Amino acid sequence: MSSKRPLTSRQPLPAGQQALPEVLRVRVAFADTDAMGVAWHGNYLRWFEMARTELMRPTELPYSVLVGRGVHLPVIEAFVRYRKPARYDDLLVVRAGGMRSSGARLRIDYRIECDAALIATGHTEHAFTDATGRVIRPPADVQEIFARLSAAQGG
Repeated sequence: MSSKRPLTSRQPLPAGQQALPEVLRVRVAFADTDAMGVAWHGNYLRWFEMARTELMRPTELPYSVLVGRGVHLPVIEAFVRYRKPARYDDLLVVRAGGMRSSGARLRIDYRIECDAALIATGHTEHAFTDATGRVIRPPADVQEIFARLSAAQGG
């Protein structure tokens, strides 16, 4: 049996992983849990989405403006690795970043922590599309904003 301690934000990250900025704090509501008081697994993706929106909010192109311009980011892949259960009334810190954009694709990494203990990690991958769902290359100013966000996080 391994004696590995859980990875926390106070411990150094493994080689090749960058620190992600805190973008959201959310408390696990009773409605988010099952009969055991454990957060339902699908909520982690909702918290990822909320964090993604908050990550973009301080830029000159928050998600609502991006959509208003007819550019959408549907999820084409989502992955969550559950490390420890989140429970009713836990205050979660959601970190997001590590963005990588290539052509018409964008990947965002996430960490969810509670009391500095790692709860979950994951990522979402998105396609840039127009309002009809047709895959597009993002406009130059959109590419620039995502490049700046990535660079600000050491990417």
